Amino acid sequence: MPVDSHSSSIFARNAAPRLEFGSGKSHGFSILEILVAFTLLALAMGILLQIFSRGVNGAGLAEQYAKATMLAESKLAAAGVDVALQDGETNGRFDDDFQWRMIVIPYVDQTPKEPVTATGSATATSTATGNVDVESLMPTRLYDVSLTVSFQSDDNRDRQVTLNTLLIGAKT
Repeated sequence: MPVDSHSSSIFARNAAPRLEFGSGKSHGFSILEILVAFTLLALAMGILLQIFSRGVNGAGLAEQYAKATMLAESKLAAAGVDVALQDGETNGRFDDDFQWRMIVIPYVDQTPKEPVTATGSATATSTATGNVDVESLMPTRLYDVSLTVSFQSDDNRDRQVTLNTLLIGAKT
């Protein structure tokens, strides 16, 4: 079967386009462009991994602070209940990671007070102003209690949580 001129033009039109090198048109990426893209990608990934790492470390540190605070609150709740409050400093360990130090001092009210007389009453002016030394009449006293829980974080820095409160205890 002979091929006519009409069918050969159809093949010519459907044939794959030819690439002409040096024609000024860019086809694909050069090796330099690929190297620059990979370098930028590597820098971006390094920064993203560093941000992620800081977030994970921050979450771990927050967990250690939360545990230290919980331990300090439980130790303060037991102060004056298990053992009577006494002036001075005590310390100990909760476990290998957390240690505590408690300082107990008598609370001193800085407001000037009128002394109570031997009969147990104050003068009329001091009673009217409310500046009576009631502490001397009470069988208990207030203690200023400071409890510090310290620990070492994952970055080997010493950290601590300090809680302060006033507790009622027997006079010594």
